[in-house]
Amino acid sequence: MSLRTDLVDAIIDGLIGNGTDFTRQEVISAFPNLSPNYTGCFLSNSEMRTGQHSPTYKHFTVRVARGVYRVHPAALQTRMQERALLTYASRAPGN
Repeated sequence: MSLRTDLVDAIIDGLIGNGTDFTRQEVISAFPNLSPNYTGCFLSNSEMRTGQHSPTYKHFTVRVARGVYRVHPAALQTRMQERALLTYASRAPGN
């Protein structure tokens, strides 16, 4: 799996963060096998507002304060559906 998937899973499972918000330090602590420089670059590149210079990253976070990030609800929803924790919304008949 990717760091993005592992991070979103950790948030869903309540291992890091408070709701959808998490800190850089929590990511560093949760993934001790990765260097702090790598996780810092990863978080910067994952930002939806400022990470646009890195087209290879899927942007799924918003920086809400220094060292504090929020995962986008769509990223949570997609991963929860992939893990069958959330079913796809069904449409009402005729819509």
